[in-house]
Amino acid sequence: MLVVDDHPLFRAGIVAALQSDPAFTVCAEADNALEARALAGRLRPDAAVVDLLLEDDDGLKLVRELRQDLPGMRLVVLSMLDETVYKPKALQAGASVFVSKLAGPAAIVTALRQAGGGRPARVGAADHELAALTERELQVFMQLGLGRSTQEIAAALGVSAKTVESHRENIKAKLDLPHANALVARAVLWAHAQGLVR
Repeated sequence: MLVVDDHPLFRAGIVAALQSDPAFTVCAEADNALEARALAGRLRPDAAVVDLLLEDDDGLKLVRELRQDLPGMRLVVLSMLDETVYKPKALQAGASVFVSKLAGPAAIVTALRQAGGGRPARVGAADHELAALTERELQVFMQLGLGRSTQEIAAALGVSAKTVESHRENIKAKLDLPHANALVARAVLWAHAQGLVR
């Protein structure tokens, strides 16, 4: 079992919960996507617990890569983000099951048992306005909520400022927002509601 989370205390809680069950053995821990993928390739664990918010990394991208590298792996995705938005995205990326961090580490043990052979779960429709956004648009929206400028977002995502502006326009249209300031205000409110900023 591979545990991927960039918060040491929470990661320790996950490991402790898993090790309390004789059915699970934690073979490695990682705090970023690059390390996680390298460990998975070397150790080939049968399961991984992956946080969606990794420092400077995209957890959804890591899930896709792990699913591609090890198709039979059970992938449990963790997130403190809005489940109605991120659960469908995680399942589309290849997660076997989605667990809210609010449920606590013990819920991960239950989720792993439910994950079975590792095949991704079926994706249901989400009834949340942000569910209409693509994965990249959600990334831009989150960055806006964190107060980042177009240039900062472009650098963080490895795209051009023009591409970010295009995503901003798409998000604005999908959320039916009248102007750029309304978009930023909506993103900031969402980021606060998610606990991403204090």
